[in-house]
Amino acid sequence: MKKPHRQNVIGWILIVVFLFVAAGLGFALTIIFSSIKVDLKADSYTLSFLTHKESAAYADVEEILLLDSSYSAKKVSSFGGMSKDFGTYRNAEYGKHFRLTYSENKHNYIMLKRKNGKITVFNLKHKGETEKAYQQLAERIAAAS
Repeated sequence: MKKPHRQNVIGWILIVVFLFVAAGLGFALTIIFSSIKVDLKADSYTLSFLTHKESAAYADVEEILLLDSSYSAKKVSSFGGMSKDFGTYRNAEYGKHFRLTYSENKHNYIMLKRKNGKITVFNLKHKGETEKAYQQLAERIAAAS
């Protein structure tokens, strides 16, 4: 005996809903368990997280600052929330800028302003890691200018 058409439709709807939920959960877990990486090369740096990857020569960096917990910005368009925030943010000091930060580290941030006007604010998971990355970047940027 064949199943009525309505039961087939409900079955397919449940399968599609399950796939969407599974994909969303997979994306959320990817965000949670992926790390922000800073790769320092001889003459350039690369900052990467998931599909975001930006690179610049140290000579192209106009300014680098270590920001403290007073840094804040409003979301324009971003993702994250539980463990990381990334996307476009805006504040009075830096205007519209890209931000890639660990949510649990609200102690410090690195601000990089490139000569083309683009600004990136990021941090690493722990305050000490962020400070170390800042020192290494600042030394290489100073040597390149």
